[in-house]
Amino acid sequence: MRVLFPLVTAAALWPALPAVAQPARPAAQPQITWWTDYNTARKEAQDKGLPLLIVFGTENCFYCRKLESGPLKDPALAPLLASGFVPLKLDAAKSPELAKALKVQLYPTTVLAAPDGKIHAFIEGYIETARLAEQMKRTLTAVSTTDWAARDFNEASKALAASDYPRAVTLLKGITKDAGDKPVGVKAKQLLTEVERVAAGKLAGAKQLEQLGQTAEAMDALAEAVRTYAGTQTAADAAVALADLADKPGVVQQRRLRIARDILAVARDDFRAGRLYDCMQKCEQLALAYPELPEAKDADRLLGEVKSNPERLARACEQMNDRTAAMYFALAESWSQKGQSAEAATCLKKVMALCPNTRHADLAQTELTKLQGRTAPAVPAGLVRP
Repeated sequence: MRVLFPLVTAAALWPALPAVAQPARPAAQPQITWWTDYNTARKEAQDKGLPLLIVFGTENCFYCRKLESGPLKDPALAPLLASGFVPLKLDAAKSPELAKALKVQLYPTTVLAAPDGKIHAFIEGYIETARLAEQMKRTLTAVSTTDWAARDFNEASKALAASDYPRAVTLLKGITKDAGDKPVGVKAKQLLTEVERVAAGKLAGAKQLEQLGQTAEAMDALAEAVRTYAGTQTAADAAVALADLADKPGVVQQRRLRIARDILAVARDDFRAGRLYDCMQKCEQLALAYPELPEAKDADRLLGEVKSNPERLARACEQMNDRTAAMYFALAESWSQKGQSAEAATCLKKVMALCPNTRHADLAQTELTKLQGRTAPAVPAGLVRP
């Protein structure tokens, strides 16, 4: 693929692409300015976001003169040349390096290229007006902002406004990859840079917390950066920093202590709210996973307050039975959907045995009756069961 030589000069960040219009009966033909210096024309194309139309010719080329006096002066092409392209005429004898780099061998040769130098058409020899117009329109379509890019950029802007950075980053990366140096691609790069800047500030804040010895807070800040700015390079750096910090021996112990304290706090809340079965589960979890910590001893004392009180223990048993009954109901429904009526009935009977004289037992009996009614064998008409 041929690509034009790049310029050192930077292009404008957000150029506007002029509209391409062709009036049916223009009052006057637009003025076309032909450039004769490649570097100047290339910069003009980048600054305005317009594609280049380059005609390579020689002084004694018959078909070069025919192209200049014919298609290039055709009123049908004038609006495209004047407002949609940066037209450039080059004498191959005066620009031999460029002609050689592009492997120009026949004259005239017409090159249609994007502002970034990517060539979209390489036409050797004389070309009729209709074919040239078709190639020019194809180039304009390829270079101008596509509908999907405009739509995605709009969605990315909405995501940024809602602080949904992961979605915004995904959309903006897609635009920059496919739109390249088109105006919308340049703008997408700007927004990505801004998101990275904000994310980098969060990462710097986390590292500052670590330096101050606030390890837990630093880990929280790093985790938030990974989650909030997913897809950015800063989020990847924060994930690495979080992993490194988590591997430090002192940090591991601090994390265990923090988790144990959180579990104990929730267990105490459950105790005060009467969720005694949940309280017992959390206390047992603490004693099993963190036996060396003071929180395990506190959990053991809290567990003793439940077990040493018959009323509390009875309440915990009822709550456990409620959970078990709910699981059996779900299992019965699953068996029933698979057509395994006997297994479903067994589950319902277990509920009745587990929770006698309760609403669970009544509901299980109702469901069992329905199930048996659906599975009972049909009785022939005119016959009565004994």
